Amino acid sequence: MDSYGLPHVNEELCTGCGDCIKSCPKDLFSLQAISHRLWVACKNQEAGDALTKTCEVACTACGRCAMDAPEGLITMINNLPLIDYRLPHDTQTPIQRCPTGAIVWLDADGSIKKGYQSKKIIRHQPLPLTGT
Repeated sequence: MDSYGLPHVNEELCTGCGDCIKSCPKDLFSLQAISHRLWVACKNQEAGDALTKTCEVACTACGRCAMDAPEGLITMINNLPLIDYRLPHDTQTPIQRCPTGAIVWLDADGSIKKGYQSKKIIRHQPLPLTGT
């Protein structure tokens, strides 16, 4: 766990076995191909701006990413963007208007890019842990 009480995967030790996916009680993990540079970094299925009171980077289900993506690439399902990786997905356009940075671009060097309209989050200390 990191200093914010969130799980952190050591990529050098990860074998891709999927045990983290099976054992996580909050369903926070997924395994993705390295070629999946466009990625939804949120699994919260609620909707609305009120979500950002408890999680500043939650997907609010605004749908901007789906509107801006090439046709059919992103569909909103259960208040989350679902990316169809069978289609060409080498575009950063869907991340640009995301207000929270819940949809991101993963560069080949491992860095994460958020869109220009994403709220910039600078934490000086962890959020208090709750019993949930």
